[in-house]
Amino acid sequence: MRQRLHQIFIKPRQVMILDAQSGKPARNLRLRPISLILLFVVTIVFSIILGLQFNHSESGRSLLPQHLQLQRQHEQLLDRLAEANANNELKDQQLETQHQQITDSQEKTSDLSQRVHMLESILEARKATGVQLLEARASWAGENSIRYNFTLVKGGNYPRRVSGSIALIAQSPEGEKVTLTLNKQLTKLPYRIETHTFMRGIAQWDYDWVPEKLQAIVFNHKGKELLQMELLIDGAPK
Repeated sequence: MRQRLHQIFIKPRQVMILDAQSGKPARNLRLRPISLILLFVVTIVFSIILGLQFNHSESGRSLLPQHLQLQRQHEQLLDRLAEANANNELKDQQLETQHQQITDSQEKTSDLSQRVHMLESILEARKATGVQLLEARASWAGENSIRYNFTLVKGGNYPRRVSGSIALIAQSPEGEKVTLTLNKQLTKLPYRIETHTFMRGIAQWDYDWVPEKLQAIVFNHKGKELLQMELLIDGAPK
């Protein structure tokens, strides 16, 4: 079998070439069949490679415009996204500004409403007679101090002005009454009014127990008690 394959593919063959017109002697060529087969195969492979390269080149040239178009669209989308983000940030800032303006306006409106309510209460109290205590409040300003805030109003037109003093008293759980020191040195806070006066300040607290309320007592200039009012203390220390 091996010898037969050798004779078919590898053993040289003699080829005679004749030129009938020129009258020249015939030429003899010795060729191996395997050489012709290899030449044929190489030619086919080379043709296939050239065809693939040509197709790839044509495909690349056809895809280039699509790539450029997609790149432009991508850049346009990025620009739109950046513009949208900038617009959103601007809108957020505007919303925050508007919210702050509304909050400030509400605070001003609330403060104005409180003032109007206070003035209405004062005008109503002025229609009565005697001294009245309005909007009395107390709160802890620290472990050793209590903030107080109230309005004293004189009702009626006569007498023209009144004077006297105010004391703040706390009661311990055992029933012991303690008079607070007002404005760091006074046990009674003096007043002198024609229509009304706002009384605010801080009372010193030097005891180890915590009161829940105070008793405000108003005296006239002769030391006679005119009225009492109970003040709940907000924000008791823990």
